[in-house]
Amino acid sequence: MPACKSMTTRTGHRVRHLAATVEDHELLDPMLSPERLLYRLFHEEGVRVLPATNLNAACRCSRERIHAFLGRFGAAELSDMREPDGAITVTCEFCSRKYRFAPDQIT
Repeated sequence: MPACKSMTTRTGHRVRHLAATVEDHELLDPMLSPERLLYRLFHEEGVRVLPATNLNAACRCSRERIHAFLGRFGAAELSDMREPDGAITVTCEFCSRKYRFAPDQIT
């Protein structure tokens, strides 16, 4: 295992060293494609450019998932989360959707 870590560290240093040789005008050159720039820098490393993949920013939260998550807490922890009327509201940090559970929905 230490040899593997050492190899990774050496490779990382080499990659950083080669990347540091890129000049601003190369990054701004519309005639120099990203693929060509990568080849110029890392052709000895056997670099490959994979096809572009569309990113999809989608939240997987749901009322059922939040309910199941709340079910993992003990009574004392749930008590700390309760609002004055006894309900618990959870806000998804990814999509900002709010889920409100009445006191009888969470035990």
